[in-house]
Parts: sequence; structure tokens; C-alpha cells
Amino acid sequence: MKQAADNILSIIKGYDLSRAIPDIRRYGIRTFLRKAVAELTRGTRHELLSQPVSPERSQWRKDYLAMSKMIEDVCALAIQKQVKPVSSIKVGDNEIEDRIPGLTPDKNDRPLVSIIIPVYNNIRSTVECLLSIRKYKGETSFEIIVVDDCSTDDTSKVLSSVKNLKYLRNTESLGFVPTCNRGAEAAEGKYLLFLTSSAQVTAGWLDELVKTFEDNENVGAAGPRILYPDGRLKEAGSLIQKDGSAVFIGNGDSPGLPRYNYAREADYCSGVCLLVEAERFRALRGFDPEFAPDCADADLCLKLRDAGLRIMYNPKSVIVHHPSVTSGSVEGAYKMRSARAKLALKWRNEIDSLNSTRLIAFYLPQFHPFPENDLWWGKGFTEWTNVSKAKPNFTGHYQPHLPADLGFYDLRVEEVMVEQAKLAKSYGIYGFCFYYYWFGGKRLLEMPIERMLKTNKPDIPFCLCWSNENWTRRWDGKENEVLVGQKHSDEDDKAVILDIIRYMRHHNYIRISGKPLFLVYRPGLFPDIRRTIGIWRELCRKEGIGEIYLSMVGSFENAGAYACPSEYGFDSSVEFPPHGMATPCKMPGQSLNHEYAGTVSDYRSLALNYVKQDLPGYTRFRGVVPSWDNTPRRQNDPLVFINSSPGPYEAWLEFTVRQTREQNFGGERIVFINAWNEWAEGAHLEPDRLFGRGYLEATRSALDRA
Repeated sequence: MKQAADNILSIIKGYDLSRAIPDIRRYGIRTFLRKAVAELTRGTRHELLSQPVSPERSQWRKDYLAMSKMIEDVCALAIQKQVKPVSSIKVGDNEIEDRIPGLTPDKNDRPLVSIIIPVYNNIRSTVECLLSIRKYKGETSFEIIVVDDCSTDDTSKVLSSVKNLKYLRNTESLGFVPTCNRGAEAAEGKYLLFLTSSAQVTAGWLDELVKTFEDNENVGAAGPRILYPDGRLKEAGSLIQKDGSAVFIGNGDSPGLPRYNYAREADYCSGVCLLVEAERFRALRGFDPEFAPDCADADLCLKLRDAGLRIMYNPKSVIVHHPSVTSGSVEGAYKMRSARAKLALKWRNEIDSLNSTRLIAFYLPQFHPFPENDLWWGKGFTEWTNVSKAKPNFTGHYQPHLPADLGFYDLRVEEVMVEQAKLAKSYGIYGFCFYYYWFGGKRLLEMPIERMLKTNKPDIPFCLCWSNENWTRRWDGKENEVLVGQKHSDEDDKAVILDIIRYMRHHNYIRISGKPLFLVYRPGLFPDIRRTIGIWRELCRKEGIGEIYLSMVGSFENAGAYACPSEYGFDSSVEFPPHGMATPCKMPGQSLNHEYAGTVSDYRSLALNYVKQDLPGYTRFRGVVPSWDNTPRRQNDPLVFINSSPGPYEAWLEFTVRQTREQNFGGERIVFINAWNEWAEGAHLEPDRLFGRGYLEATRSALDRA
């Protein structure tokens, strides 16, 4: 017990308190405390055991904290980007009566939208809100319904005199949710638009929200991009965390970043400004008072989602929220105890699903002999041949990487993949992405996945990535010393997709919204990739597969280019570290190889380079690499990343999972890890003799904490 207590104290002492302020600002004090406790316990379960913490694990913990701090500093610096204050309407207290004539909305006998504004006091902000609606009325017909929850200021006097405005006053104080529902009862529009009185709208705001329903299928609710008056982003859709609390996506960030400027699904959009169909709203019995006041909007969105509808964020619609006046508004006046626990209990399965991020690890199947390798490299050649003979190039250089738990396995033994899958799933890996090798009708390294089709073992989700480059003697896919090359043509395009369809039919094949996921490693090598993709999609429909989900890997010429995948016919792209992001540094030790001409880079700099990248305005799956050192393949001129350990990797992965949770939705919440078993490139989650299961434990911990 004493040892366990000492370990707990050492963990608490190791917590970096400088991280507290940014986290409190981001999550709020209660969520911050919950996360801090989780970090000090769940994320370090192995440290609470009776045996002492090993020096290695203690160092990994320090590495994790240091890397986390560097990531937070980079993110904080990015948020400080210059933003311009938003122009807002300002009305003085002595100007309110003079502004009454300007509040009158157009008379519409058959409005398309009913704008419902619940109010309590703060007549000035209500007047400013109404003036902004009048100023930016757009093309959409609407009516305005203001429901007064027994204000004690001049609200009744002012609003009751505004023509064409439906002003309703509660006979007794009902609270926020019943006040909204009462407004809905009086509404005549096809759509209901709930708007807080502390908001001001901008040009085109309502037209764009309505278009969300018109331009997309199965929309249940839509919300705008919400800004603070100083120009910072307040909300680009919202997340629901496992405890029922909310996170506003992009809160405090620059609203002009590409990641916030394309329409996408969200867990929910807040009631600050929310558009729903009136018929649907009434069928679901409106906002549930059980979740008043701060979770009723989330509950409504979850009910809509349960009915098979989507919640859409539309950045083309913009409003400005003045939270400083909210304390006197209906939200503040009728603040009740948090309904988060009730929300989490009612929607436990749905919320758990929303918080799920799939980790997919690339898998190299070159760990068994086959005739071509026997011919090219010598009898019995496998990946282990190069791995085992690697030597350190400088003092402190970790080589060779030798396997631990699974040993020098041979994939011809069926039990190997079963054990790999079991190990991967136990540490949070959702599935494998197997490299697929096809050369004009000739397949290589197909034995492991062919056996999987026949035996259904191992039982793990999987997808394929076509490594569509030439197979060369230098392992670089270039034209020199080609051993077997690609032969692109329409007929080859048809043949390869027909072969891949066999895998897509497997019950374990990974899908996104029902569509089989297929990756292409180097799309730039095709003579006409759009034509190829057209052939693939047509054949998949014809063969009964239906629509497929295609993703282009950001390797080689695509690394760092971030070309929009839709321009090539793809649905998304996949980040592929460390390609294109290495920052050379000085060799840390004395040279041990007089022929050495390689490149040394710092793993921590690599992680920060990826963290700094602004997310694009399309779906990109982020990637993480645990470590990298391809000395086994290029003894004299490798790329070596120093200062890699489970600690920095865990911090990078945690950030990436959290960002993916914010940016992507549903089946697109995927992070790729490079790789499960790229031993000859020093990129492997599989246990080795130096780190043991350290990288796997870091994977599980990062997934839990994020």
C-alpha cells in the first residue's frame, strides 16, 4: 500500500500545472477537473500497481508531459492569429424608443420560417437583435415571435408596440425550455428558427440555413457559424462528451481557417441559433423540460438523429453572439442544475458511439518467403532478413529493432495473425489496413489476406491500400532497378477492382457510412486517375457493392501538398507521416560508420510540424507514426528520427484523436497509424526488446484520455 501511495504521489507531482489554464479556458472548470483526475488515474493504471515504477516508464511519463506542453504551446500560439472585430449594431439605453419603428418586420401571411426569440429582460440586446434581423432580412419570408418570460424591465412596453411582431408574454415565469416551446406553438412557418436575444445576425444568414435543408438529404437541424464580437470563433458545431457535457468546436480559434469553412455533420448545434422543421419538432414534442436549460438542444438533436436525420453545421450562415449579456437573459435567469448526467444516461449508447474514434494501423504482409523474393534477394528472404542485420550508425543509435512478444514470426503460421489481432484489439486498435500488391494481373504478398478470406481468421476489421508503385531494388518505388512494374490501362483498372471486390464483400471489411474503404498509395502514378476511379465506381455498382469510399494517401509527391481529393475523384485523403515533414538536425552522437550519409531528425519536431498544419476544407484522415528509422533498408543513408519513445507518441496521438473527434463525424472519425509492423522502417507498434509493449500501452492511454 505504501508503494502504491508513493506512486500516486509521484504521478500527482508529475502533473504539469502550467497546462491547467488553457484546459480550463477550453473545457470549463468541472470538465477540466474530471479530465485531470482521469489523467492521474486511468491514463496511468499500470503505475498504480504495487511494484515500483520503472525508470524507463518514469522517463516516458516525463516525455509525454513535455510533448503535451509543446503541443499546447503551439496550439495556443495558433489561436492568437489576428482576427478582426465584427461590426455590430449598438443601441444606447436612451435610444431604444426611437428605434421602435425600425424593428417592424415585413408582414408575411404564409412565412417559410418562424423566428422564435425567448427573452427575459435586457431589452437593449433584444432591440439590437431585432434590428440586425431587419437589416439582413434576405430572400426568405419569415415571421418573428418574441416570447417574454415575465421580464421586469421595459421589454413589454417596447415590444408590445412593434407592428407585425408576435409578442407573447407568459403569465408566470416558465423558464427557457417551456418559453421556446410556447413560441413553437404559435408559429406558422414550415421551419422554426430558435434564436437567442443576445445574438446579432449577418447578411444571408437565414437564406443559407434554409438551403442546408434544400441542398442536403435527411437533415434534421442546422446551425450557423457563431462568432464572438471580437471576431474569434465561438462555435462551428458542438460535441457531446461521454459525461453529457458539451465542447464548442473551434472555440476561440480563427473563423477563417479552412477547417471551419465547409458544411459537415456535427453531434449537435446549440440553441443559440438552431433551425428545425416545425412538423418534426412537434412530432418529437419539442424541447424536453427534463433537460432544461443547457441540454435541451442536445437532447433534441439526439432525438432527430435517432429518427435517422442529420445535424448539419453550415459556415455560410454567420451570427454574432454577445455572451456578456447572457447573464441577465433567459439562459442565465433560469439556470437550473446541470442536466448532463440525465442526458448521458438517456443517450448512453448513442453518446458512446459519437465519442468513438477508430484507430487503423497499416500492416505490411512481407513476413513470409515467396518465390519472387527468393529469386530477387535469396532463398528464404523476408523482412526479418534486413531487420536483424541492421547496425547503429552513431553512438546512441537504436539498432537493430528486435521483436519481443511475437518473435521473428512467419505469416505462413495461421496463429501469428490471430495473436497479432488479439494484441492489437486489446490496446485499442480497431483494425488493420493491409498493403495490397498488384502488378498488371500479378499479385504479390497476397497469401496472408487470401487465407483470411477463406478462414475468417483473424477476426478483426480490415481494409486495403493498393501500393501501386513499382517494386524496385532500392525500396523507393522509383524507375531505376525495377523488379516488377505497374501496367496501367482500362483493362487493368477493371481487373484490379474486380479482384478487390472479393475483399470488400467480407463481413469484416471496414466501411464508412456503409461504403467499403479503399486507399490508393500513389494516385499521381496513374495516367488518368479520374478515369480509373470512374471505372471502379461503375463496376462496384454493377457488381452489387454499391458506392465505395476512396481515399488518397499523402505520400511522396502528395506529402504536404494537400491537394483537394475531390479534384481527383477521391472522397478524402490520408496523412502519412513522416513523409515530407522531417526537419534535419545534427547527429547526436559520434559516427560509427565512415560511409554514413543519412539524415537525422527529431521526432518531437516531426510531431509539432504535423500539429501546426491547418486542417483543410475537406475530410482528411490524420496520421501518426510511433517512430521511424529505415536503417535496415538503407544502412548508409537512412532517415533516422531521434528522441522517439512511447511518451511523445502518446501525446501526439492524443492530440490527433481529439482533433479528429472535433473535425470529422461518424464513420469518418478515423486516425491512421504508420504502422503495425514496418520493422525495416522502425515504425512498429508491435512489442520490441527495448520498449516492450510501451507503444501499445501509449496507444490505449491516448485513446482513453482523448
